[in-house]
Amino acid sequence: MKTAKASSVTDELLDIAESVVIAVFAFICIFTFLLNNVTVVGESMEKTLFNGDGLISLKFMYTPERGDIVVINSENMHEVIIKRIIGTPNDKVEIDYKESAVYVNGEKLSEPYVSGTMTERSAFADVFFEAASGRYVYNVPFGKYLVLGDNRDHSTDGRIFGFVTRDEILGKAVFRYRSEKGTFGAVE
Repeated sequence: MKTAKASSVTDELLDIAESVVIAVFAFICIFTFLLNNVTVVGESMEKTLFNGDGLISLKFMYTPERGDIVVINSENMHEVIIKRIIGTPNDKVEIDYKESAVYVNGEKLSEPYVSGTMTERSAFADVFFEAASGRYVYNVPFGKYLVLGDNRDHSTDGRIFGFVTRDEILGKAVFRYRSEKGTFGAVE
């Protein structure tokens, strides 16, 4: 009888161990191929995201779209950054600092997520300035994206380093699971 009980306990322990191994394997697969865990650093995305926020980003079968908040492995900045896509391939993006407005393909964007007004800075790439209109004009090349921070006056973004490639975009921020200032849930 003791051997039957010992065998039963051993079988249960093996079943538990097998379940744990499968769960760990599934967790590793999910975070290797489907999702990414990211922490926001800095204030460039305030009032949408805050320093220290913990995010989950979706990377599997993701197609970048205008308005998405994306995680970028920036070749120009040599670090992982989080910004919003404003211009997609073949878009014409115009930034008018006098109006504090952004136009995409001639239409003014409604940007309720932007924190404050925009101030022109000397760090912006002059190559994009069009004197005739008084605007910065970005003709987004095929396969590239223009990204900006929501806190425009405190963001190092495409206005300074130019466009990002599709390969630099690691995924779309979809869920905030940790924050001292923001709400938990879907990221928009």
